[in-house]
Amino acid sequence: MMLAERTLTFAAQAPELHTRKQLGEGLMSVLSAVRATHYACLYLRRQNGEMVIEKSISNLPQTWLKLYLDRGYDASDPVFQGVVRGGAYGYWDELTKGLILGRNGREVMGAARQFDMKDGFTKRVTLDTGGVAVVMAAGEELERESMARAALRMAFDVFANEGARMLKSPVILRGGGDVGEGLLTLSKTQLKVLMMRAEGLSNKMVAQAMKRHEKTVECHVTEILRRLGARNMIDAIRIATRLKLIL
Repeated sequence: MMLAERTLTFAAQAPELHTRKQLGEGLMSVLSAVRATHYACLYLRRQNGEMVIEKSISNLPQTWLKLYLDRGYDASDPVFQGVVRGGAYGYWDELTKGLILGRNGREVMGAARQFDMKDGFTKRVTLDTGGVAVVMAAGEELERESMARAALRMAFDVFANEGARMLKSPVILRGGGDVGEGLLTLSKTQLKVLMMRAEGLSNKMVAQAMKRHEKTVECHVTEILRRLGARNMIDAIRIATRLKLIL
């Protein structure tokens, strides 16, 4: 099947899909044709005048996600920040062309290459519901012809909007509860943040205790809420206690 056909098929089928796994498989049918192996869709919200990650859907390695959050790479990632602030889109070398990267910027780009993400394409998507998402695809070396660029732009728009629809409809698990599909596992750092918040500490106090940037803790909190399908930290603590993730 040609790339254009794959993209149109994905766009036509996506509204009928029911799970994020199915949606991801549909996107990968397009991405594999341009030699991309990883994808991420980051849903943003405005907080204290800045755009922060609220939810995400991806097939990125957990070790990369943990590294990205623990080191606060979202604040220094030149591609992510450039797309969020400027609304640009394109291949990573295009988005960073002419930029003088600082130490943190070089570090995050180097770390991505260690996870087989040497090349990538990123786009900011304005959602039909009015929100904003940033979508990226990455691999060792992506196809660069105009058809590949057009396919990525269309597939990203479809994925971000259909993903937003699914995130508003949590999956009911056996035994009750509205925890998001397949998201029950919290990292050690996330569990630590959750337990400290359960003890009454604020994000700022948690950051001081863990010797992390407050925005890094905020990212952890956002991911905890997403994984537990919680509305807020009180709800997350209630869910985690019921599931015996914390005592």
